[in-house]
Amino acid sequence: MARDITSAFKTAVTAGVVQPILATELDFSTGTLYFWNGYGDLTMTVRGSSQTFTGLGDLAGISAVTETTEIKASGITLTLTGVKSSLISEALSANYTNRNAYVYLGLFDSSKNVISDVYTLFSGKMDVLKINEQAETSTIELAVENRLISFERANERRFTHEDQQIDYSGDLGFEFVPDLQDKPIVWGKQTS
Repeated sequence: MARDITSAFKTAVTAGVVQPILATELDFSTGTLYFWNGYGDLTMTVRGSSQTFTGLGDLAGISAVTETTEIKASGITLTLTGVKSSLISEALSANYTNRNAYVYLGLFDSSKNVISDVYTLFSGKMDVLKINEQAETSTIELAVENRLISFERANERRFTHEDQQIDYSGDLGFEFVPDLQDKPIVWGKQTS
């Protein structure tokens, strides 16, 4: 699949030394969280706006991002280790299900400046938050599903009069659908 990358990003990727950055943007109901895999704060422009990402260093992990030639929903797992037990209740109280999550791939230049062309490596919807508690610290694992996962969900709408009234009150287009169930339909036979 062709990638839409700029010439500055392509030059940095093909350089002798490549210094990658992985960053995440997580849209929780309590606010959007920005993290990256280094130390300290880092300002980058992502999706058209400048954001400050908090460095988590070795405490953060991202599973492999897979891509296939099939139309298939492949998710990823974001991991945060060393979380204090007092912060677990905050993680549990925030709404996150079916909210946006992004993983970005950026690059440093030789002067440790972020090349302005940050690439969106993965985008999807947050799914399941799993917490593994230890004595003093915990590990949080957040499953992020590809947007194609919505095609695997069953459609809960029906072609019935009652369902039609939800969106179009007063429409009688499906009024006689129940009568069609037992109606004999003659097809291909000459009638008198």
